[in-house]
Amino acid sequence: MSADELLTCGSLTVRSRQASERSTVAASNRVILNKAVYRTNGIPSPELKLNGNLIKLSPVEDFQHAFTTESNCPAVFFDQTSYMFSIQFPKETVSAWVFSPLAKWYINSDWDAESNKLLIPINFGNDLGDFELCWEWKSKDGEINTSSFSGQVFSTKLDIYDHFRIMLDEVQERFDWIRLDILKQTSWGWAYDAGSSKNYKTWLLIFQEVRLSMEEKLQKLIFQHRKRLISESRKLKAERINKINPKFEEKIGEGILQQPNRLYSVQRKVLDSDTPENRYIKHILSQTIEQLNDVLKKIESNDEISDIFKTRLGDWAGEWGNLQQHRFWRGIGNFHGLRHESKILSQDPLYAGIRRSWYLLQNGLKFLNNDLHGGIQNAAQLYEIWCLIKVDQIIREVGWISVEDQPIFFNNEENSFDNKGNILPSGSVKFNFTKPSSSDVKLSLLFQPTAGCTPAKNGLWDGITAVPVTQRPDIVLRLHRDDLPQKPIYTWIFDAKYRLNGNDAPDDAINQMHQYRDAILWAGDTAGVGHLIRESVGAFALYPGIEDEINIESKQIVSIQKTNIGAFPLRPNPEMKIPILLKDRISKFIDVSKDYGRVREKQAEYFKSVPIVKSITKNIFAKCITKPKDGMNTKEYWNDCRLYRLPDKIVQTEMLDLKNWTYIIPASRKKQFGNFPILTVKKLTRKDVKAAYFEKGIPMYERKERESEDYWLFTLGKPLENMPNLADIEKNRIVQVSEFDF
Repeated sequence: MSADELLTCGSLTVRSRQASERSTVAASNRVILNKAVYRTNGIPSPELKLNGNLIKLSPVEDFQHAFTTESNCPAVFFDQTSYMFSIQFPKETVSAWVFSPLAKWYINSDWDAESNKLLIPINFGNDLGDFELCWEWKSKDGEINTSSFSGQVFSTKLDIYDHFRIMLDEVQERFDWIRLDILKQTSWGWAYDAGSSKNYKTWLLIFQEVRLSMEEKLQKLIFQHRKRLISESRKLKAERINKINPKFEEKIGEGILQQPNRLYSVQRKVLDSDTPENRYIKHILSQTIEQLNDVLKKIESNDEISDIFKTRLGDWAGEWGNLQQHRFWRGIGNFHGLRHESKILSQDPLYAGIRRSWYLLQNGLKFLNNDLHGGIQNAAQLYEIWCLIKVDQIIREVGWISVEDQPIFFNNEENSFDNKGNILPSGSVKFNFTKPSSSDVKLSLLFQPTAGCTPAKNGLWDGITAVPVTQRPDIVLRLHRDDLPQKPIYTWIFDAKYRLNGNDAPDDAINQMHQYRDAILWAGDTAGVGHLIRESVGAFALYPGIEDEINIESKQIVSIQKTNIGAFPLRPNPEMKIPILLKDRISKFIDVSKDYGRVREKQAEYFKSVPIVKSITKNIFAKCITKPKDGMNTKEYWNDCRLYRLPDKIVQTEMLDLKNWTYIIPASRKKQFGNFPILTVKKLTRKDVKAAYFEKGIPMYERKERESEDYWLFTLGKPLENMPNLADIEKNRIVQVSEFDF
């Protein structure tokens, strides 16, 4: 046995130069590697060896030439690992091929007629769980034979029986609109316990054993079906009646004398095939053909599905369509249900066999039909969505409330998957959150938004752009402080990386975080023409590391303090605990304060480790003398309306730089009415300003001669608490606006 020979089973040999190294890596990441199950079908009395060690095989009940191991065999198949499957055939073999729905397995396989070997190179990538390799060969007498081998692909990063069960359960519980895409190199249908691991219901049995068994029994039923006795009424002449009831003998005798040609109604018992059981079998046949044709329509244009598989399904549908045309079925009525349990369907070997096979077949066809729509394709994508769930959980745990219970779909589609099973499209989901006591503070959580070369205008991430290359981070967290001057938005990027470098994130993952922060820009109203601003405060990789083994002096943790770029370990755990490092960081990000001093401190904290990003470095307070209208309650006005207007001629005369103002302090000659953050400032005509006041229920003085004059209209937020007195603020941060004629 060569060093790279991992497995032999009958005519099958599997080699890999990487597998031993991958096994060592998996063990170092605390992945359990002794829970594999291997199965064979169509190989008479095979002998299985793993790494040179003989493994016991047990026959599978009810299936000829089917064998399985126990559930505690060592793993030899891993993600991101190359394998060469080699199958040796007897001399009388004419040709051999891979029979699989997967086009790439069929296309990549190589039949060598000289050596009678079929070679199949396979790299499972990030596909985990059960796989089944089926091959067929044709002998000189024209007979086609079939065999298969199945096992499990293990992860080198996480345990497929514990970690992935947790992720699958949490993803499907939180997002019931997300499905698993089974039609890949592996399926997610592996068993979680030893008892169910012996269940041998794979797609191969559906398309081989079950199909042939069911077709054979249907053909047999046509000629050996059950019948029932029913009463039949016939009209006969008296001389043709063989047996006469004594009660009617005298009546018939009189009739012969009076009306010799008279017909008499006679009852007799006959056998009839139109039974509820036969109607049920007819329904099964009709449903199967309908499901087959439905699947065929969906896979017709899908290049990922092999032509041999499409052809085989088409042949099957055609053969059963011909079977449906047999004259026997014409005398069988439509099925309308069973009034009670039928012993024939449960006990007659023919009927019970068809019913049992149809149950397996129906599940298999439904399995194919549903999952051709697409969904989660592999372990990497499952990890991405699970990381989104963890961030979502942290947000809720620290007091934020979701605005909607269901995710928002974009692209105006019922769902975000296509019929070819492509990956989840970018920009598919957005969640919005609010704080119970702060309606003007919002939080949005985005899943895979797109930042393209043209500033976005789709409502998901307005004004965002990336020049010159499109960027698609996995998770984006945005805090909207609409209660502060200039309505700042603080943005953090998280990107899920299903990879490990020891117990750290890979170096290229950290490099990509720098790329995201530098490349993703905010264009705002400039549409990309004017000045572009860095959008994100920080960017962090999430990876399946073990938090308990992370050193606080790790470079990737220390770099967060220095540059707001780094990585957080995020691995599923049975206690459903959220890693402390990630939770603490996000909690600090989205902690909202209304106190002026803490707001300033928070802003400084956000940006202290970020080189050259947008930041409010200086607050300018504008003290503006106001003259309220006679009879107006000034306190109510500033609490409810919060509009301030300033004639443009005053701005020009006093050379005021309104864009730098952050707070307005309206005041009379004797009193200040508060410190109000400036949310927006617009240049409008007096007529438009008057309309804005009218919407607030506040009338303005009628000045028809001034309707076309320009004014600056300020929209103000609620005053922050504990604002400093003007006497305590540096003079260069205070602007005095004189009293003027409104």
